[in-house]
Amino acid sequence: MTQKFDVVVIGAGPGGYVAAIKAAQLGLTTACIEKYTDAEGKQALGGTCLNVGCIPSKALLDSSWKYKEAKESFSVHGISTGDVKMDVPAMVGRKANIVKNLTGGVATLFKARTGSMTAARSPPSP
Repeated sequence: MTQKFDVVVIGAGPGGYVAAIKAAQLGLTTACIEKYTDAEGKQALGGTCLNVGCIPSKALLDSSWKYKEAKESFSVHGISTGDVKMDVPAMVGRKANIVKNLTGGVATLFKARTGSMTAARSPPSP
């Protein structure tokens, strides 16, 4: 099946999804091509930044910083924490939940434009 679009945006990262949504808002039939899929094989909009780059890294850094603060800095405030331990699977779970929520938000924006905009998965690289 062949489809024709006024605009095709390559990548649904922070620049791509905004450009695709704006084009659809302007009345252009729009396709946005994204390569990322989540752990369940479903399309994951948001590009490198949201799926595997900036956002996941910052989520893990935030958790690590909280650990360091609890271990080394709370006592200055009169807060005793006892034996502080790091639960890496919980940290990774929190990161995954943040990514899932944000990619879901981008998907919701795309769904609001259904009819004028299509999100498609790019074929796998050879």
